[in-house]
Amino acid sequence: MAALLTNYIVKKKAISEDDYEIYQYGFQIGMEMLICMAVCYLIAIRMNMVGQCTLLFFLFFSLRSFVGGLHMDSFKACFLCSCVVVFITLFAVKYCPVSPGPALTASVCEVIVLLFLKPVENGNRPVDEAEKKVFSRKIRQVLTIILFLIILFRSIRLFSYLITIAYTLAVIMISMFLGKWQNRMRKKDEVS
Repeated sequence: MAALLTNYIVKKKAISEDDYEIYQYGFQIGMEMLICMAVCYLIAIRMNMVGQCTLLFFLFFSLRSFVGGLHMDSFKACFLCSCVVVFITLFAVKYCPVSPGPALTASVCEVIVLLFLKPVENGNRPVDEAEKKVFSRKIRQVLTIILFLIILFRSIRLFSYLITIAYTLAVIMISMFLGKWQNRMRKKDEVS
């Protein structure tokens, strides 16, 4: 399907043939993300948690692009891991909620920790110093929005959304630590 789309835009002369692989890869990743999101939304619909799933995706996608984290080596592994993480997070929000006080405290503490954690680089895409500065600024902007949402959800008593923030930020931090561990393991393998 990605090849068909790419062939179509090359024939329409929207892109040059030199950019074929880049666009094909982009279409492939885009379709994989859409499939994963569709399955996750089916899970959320079944659990009657579409709003919480949307918030989870907003938090995850807006932060993860800048903080990095664990990367799977194949679409199947990424798809499975993503669906399981979304299910477990939504399940925990629905069936293992913490009370509003601890959720508020945890969320604020997670925001503070994320402010000071260094982004996790991916071996496939090294980041230079200028990009690190841009990422740091973007992380602060996203965390400011998240802090506003924490205060808003606490104020208007949307506690399941507050709990969703607490659990999702925890998932993002776990992904960051696993990503750092993954990078160390790959460096060890390269040395061996």
